[in-house]
Amino acid sequence: MLASLGQVLLDVLAPIVVVTAVGYLLQSRLHLDIRSISRIIFYVLAPCLIYTNLVKLEFDPGTVGRLLVFSAGLMAVMAFFAYITARKWGYKGALGSAFLVATILLNNGNYGLPLNLFAFGETGFGYALIIFMFNSLVGSTTAIFLLAHCHDDVPARVALKQTLGAPVIWAMTLGMLSRVTGIAPSGTMMDMIEMMGRSAIPVFLLVLGMTLTTTRIRLGRNAITRATSLRMLGGPVIGLVLAALLGLSGIAYSVAVMQASMPTAVNSIVLSNEFEAAPDFMAGAVFLTTIVSVVTIPILLMFLK
Repeated sequence: MLASLGQVLLDVLAPIVVVTAVGYLLQSRLHLDIRSISRIIFYVLAPCLIYTNLVKLEFDPGTVGRLLVFSAGLMAVMAFFAYITARKWGYKGALGSAFLVATILLNNGNYGLPLNLFAFGETGFGYALIIFMFNSLVGSTTAIFLLAHCHDDVPARVALKQTLGAPVIWAMTLGMLSRVTGIAPSGTMMDMIEMMGRSAIPVFLLVLGMTLTTTRIRLGRNAITRATSLRMLGGPVIGLVLAALLGLSGIAYSVAVMQASMPTAVNSIVLSNEFEAAPDFMAGAVFLTTIVSVVTIPILLMFLK
């Protein structure tokens, strides 16, 4: 059991660590323009990833409803506690918005999907996809609005306009239309879109490593540590409670809890860079929550399996 668990964690975490380290070394030696690379992800690669996932992925209709309610409840409860914490410690403006985003935007795609596939098989992968798509749609939309509206000189109507104009929102809309109508690119055109989408994941990790070259993480009573504690301790506890209340059981229950326990999403760094909303804090939160997950994820897997 422990040997197989260790192998699963190695298969999932080793590529993340290696690619992030490459990004760190590149930035240390070449001093690249991080924001320009982030914009390539924001405007091209991430929309392609979202569109192809919406068009091609298959969902299990039997548990979609409860898993969507679970996802919405988890996001709402986590946002509530994050807001209370931010108010208590005086996190306002860009930092306050980034603090909320760090707790609600989860890495349940390039981390959570393979983890659930290895741990719970194809059935678990299907359930994990439902939660991933909800977090991509609602979580990303909410995150974009919060980060766009975090500056005092940006009124709510302008932030809403920026949110609705974001490429990922249009990618989600087009993906749903293609799924409903059956009209989508085919042949080599679809292959190219899918190829660009797949490249988003390693480039996300490269940007993480590049951003960490300017990040100094100090453990203690600071925003990064508090966000990490809320995300990595509060997430699993709230997930366990909500999954039980909604009557989830078996693999669906395990997958829901695992997805609720993921670290902060890597693409939150891309968003914070795009809207200049505390990118150093966001990079630190992604980094520290990912490191802590090396401890929390094995414990949860042993409990759930």
